[in-house]
Amino acid sequence: MDAEEIVTWCTEKQLAINRAFVLSNVTEDVSDEVLLKTLTYVKAFGKIRLHGRCFYSADKKQYVLVEISNNLNEIAVPSVVGIPGELGPWPVHVGSQVTSPVEREGEDFQVKLLSFLRHEGKTVADVKDLVSPSGADLNTELVTAISSLVEKCNNVPSETQSYRKLRMFSGVKPTPSGEEEYDAWAEQTTHFLEEWQCTDNVKKQRIIESLKGPAADIVRFFKTGNPHATAIEYMKALETAFGTTESAPDLMVRFRNTFQSEGEKLSAYLLRLDKLLHAVYRKGGIELSEMNRTRIGQIVRGASSHDMVALRIRMTYKLRDPPTFTDLLQEVREGEDMIQDRNTTKSVVKSSAVAPVATVCEEANTEIEVLRKEIKGLKTEMTRLMSANVTAAQSDTQRSDVAFKGKKKRINPSQEQTQADSKPGVFCYRCGEDGHFKRNCEGEENLRKVNTRLIKQKRSMGNYRGTQ
Repeated sequence: MDAEEIVTWCTEKQLAINRAFVLSNVTEDVSDEVLLKTLTYVKAFGKIRLHGRCFYSADKKQYVLVEISNNLNEIAVPSVVGIPGELGPWPVHVGSQVTSPVEREGEDFQVKLLSFLRHEGKTVADVKDLVSPSGADLNTELVTAISSLVEKCNNVPSETQSYRKLRMFSGVKPTPSGEEEYDAWAEQTTHFLEEWQCTDNVKKQRIIESLKGPAADIVRFFKTGNPHATAIEYMKALETAFGTTESAPDLMVRFRNTFQSEGEKLSAYLLRLDKLLHAVYRKGGIELSEMNRTRIGQIVRGASSHDMVALRIRMTYKLRDPPTFTDLLQEVREGEDMIQDRNTTKSVVKSSAVAPVATVCEEANTEIEVLRKEIKGLKTEMTRLMSANVTAAQSDTQRSDVAFKGKKKRINPSQEQTQADSKPGVFCYRCGEDGHFKRNCEGEENLRKVNTRLIKQKRSMGNYRGTQ
């Protein structure tokens, strides 16, 4: 099995070529447990994992693909592996990418230079300090090669660098606490995929780390049908499942028909527009180079005609190149702050001019409060006096009733007739007789007499002391 076939096998298993090798001449009676136990004796390999076996018909030998945690370029790889007298030996085959002769020569030079510096007890930084452009005999190509070598040696592999993990996303509705809506999560993830300087496998791993629930199921099902899918294809699968169902032309129509609301600040309207514009971009409906021109065009078209900041933009946007989102947002916010400061200054001036009038009003209000307190005191005193008069009147009435009841038995019929004549219209509504009320009547009911007396009255009088 040659190097190209080893590289193909590693690619199919999604393994890094510099962290995998192939063992040959492995018999079928050797189990995976025995292989792992034997390979662990080589401490330079680190953690070991077997990824499969295959029988190569060309030389009729069985090969085993092994993944290790350490980099093959940084360790001494043995030519054979096994236990003398018990197992093996099994030859070790290392794959390498096909490179041009010039690249291979540069890599050989790098290895030789590092080996020489290590033998002399020097570092690459020491060589960099020795290089001086003033030397006329130095080869320019050598200086360039050494500078490139220094940069390569100083670069830390991006896979080992710490990174900020993505927010969790599950696709559950309503969105659980601690998770993001799909649009916000997709915006952040798309930005990070462009910024991360790492392999596509690492990008896919970081995307999967941020998924759970239905979202993780979507990616898992998609990966089953597409084992070699990229991170961008993962995002397209999630967009199909959880993104908007509107196409790019539909989103562009919605973008063109988005206008500034009544009372809405221009900066808030700009943020709302940019969110829609990025949704169109994710759908492939607009090129990145056209976003600034499209954004400023919709601001001019959709902003309110009463907005002073928008009016200034309408007057000047054709005189310059379309600004970026950050420049446009800064210009809008500065204009809004200037207008707000102007209104604040006007309100301060108005309040200062009205201050003397306010003092006069405060003095008048104080005098009114004093008069109100005096009137309230007079009302309280009058209420107390009226209560005392009513109490005295009630006492006199009660004494009169007692005296009347005591004399009732001694009044003869002629006196009763005199009293009836002196108080016309006061009679009993039960028996029709004078001298008592219905509630105190002990005689028989005579409605005919009562009705006759009521008809003779010129006006309705009733009992003056209340209901009977």
